[in-house]
Amino acid sequence: MVSEIIITERGLKDSILGRVLQLKVFTRDYRALGWREVWEVFAAAYPGRWAVQVFPPAAHLVDGKSVYHLWVLAEGQKSGGLDLTE
Repeated sequence: MVSEIIITERGLKDSILGRVLQLKVFTRDYRALGWREVWEVFAAAYPGRWAVQVFPPAAHLVDGKSVYHLWVLAEGQKSGGLDLTE
């Protein structure tokens, strides 16, 4: 049985992208997720919204479990140059 993917909202944060909502994406057994799995659960929960995943320098890495953090741009906020189709 495939474990359910869970999204929890971690609150609003001020960032270089403006005010963003931090999400935590994981499964109860902390299994590794593929990019598409994370995207599908995000897109279902926040349709039409943009989100960013970051890759910090080693000194700032938090890597104890397979937990994925996304920062969701405000509703209606433009991609700010991140859209590869433009």
